[in-house]
Amino acid sequence: MTKPRLLKELFLIAITCFAIFQAVKSIYGSLDRQVFLLGQAQALKETEKQALEINKDLCDGLNSYHSPAGIERLARERLNLVGKDEIMIRIGK
Repeated sequence: MTKPRLLKELFLIAITCFAIFQAVKSIYGSLDRQVFLLGQAQALKETEKQALEINKDLCDGLNSYHSPAGIERLARERLNLVGKDEIMIRIGK
């Protein structure tokens, strides 16, 4: 084999090895990203589930405030209001 041909083949081998290295690196990066995104998707599903439960609780609470008894309970619990003949006594913790 002649020296120029040997150098040419070594150069092609080096380029091929570099290309294979880059392909493997890209595949690994892609798989790593997929695992990360899968974890993110699962976390989002859990957060969505919690948000739906909180939303349901809030809707139930709003529905209970449509009645006179519900409005009275809201005034007592959230606004610290009392009836005409009542006295509020606060006990600190």
